[in-house]
Amino acid sequence: MRLGYKMTEIKKLEENIKKLRNPEDGCPWDIKQTHMTLLPYLIEEAYEVVDAIRNKESRNIKEELGDLLLQILIHSTIEEEKKIFTFQDVVNLLNKKLIRRHPHVFKTKKKLTDKQLKAQWRKIKIKEGKINDNDNPFQTLNLSQPALLQALEISLISKELKFDWINYEGPLKKVKEELNEVKEEKEKINSDHIKLEEEVGDLLFSVVNLSRHLKINPEIALLNANKKFISRFKLMLKQFENKAKFTQSDPIIKEKSWQNIKKL
Repeated sequence: MRLGYKMTEIKKLEENIKKLRNPEDGCPWDIKQTHMTLLPYLIEEAYEVVDAIRNKESRNIKEELGDLLLQILIHSTIEEEKKIFTFQDVVNLLNKKLIRRHPHVFKTKKKLTDKQLKAQWRKIKIKEGKINDNDNPFQTLNLSQPALLQALEISLISKELKFDWINYEGPLKKVKEELNEVKEEKEKINSDHIKLEEEVGDLLFSVVNLSRHLKINPEIALLNANKKFISRFKLMLKQFENKAKFTQSDPIIKEKSWQNIKKL
């Protein structure tokens, strides 16, 4: 009964989305959406799930997972309208993939080590045609993800191939080295902007490696830093009559206000 109830609710959800997309009496905003126009919302909702999980807010996790599911259903509905596939096809495909990629659970019932799991995963991916059995270690790199996460994935692959520092001290030293190189390039009389961009890129890549050694996800760390800056900046603005007064105020006054906010 519980499973039947769940399936009924999902069916209702599918029907509601189809109603929103109905060209005759649906929602004008929903009707005009495409895969491309929805991409920012898909990414945004995924990050909001991450934020809720990081904050350990179960109620928000439930709500944000729902919002993410909504995006998946809308994208599936768009494809169904073109008579290509349905949400049920997505579910069926996922079920088959889960079983196929976990033979140690659904077939052989064997306990595998992490090393064995990685080897099995690669073998299955090769069989699926997802990766080629060649010497390119970066062929599985997801080029659609943020640059920070790409850098993290690259460094993890390098680690697997035994090209890594022993501990965090190595990448920490590298960060300082790359920071100096940025400074040196900027202070050159004939400083090259393209070269400066390259040095900043090297610095960011080094910071990602340092983050990995400290067991910190750089993307989440930066998201939290963004949130913290926004929160502090808004508090700082409240110390001024309005935004115009803030903009026109002396930089020394702004800095003093910022330092006070940081102590809160």
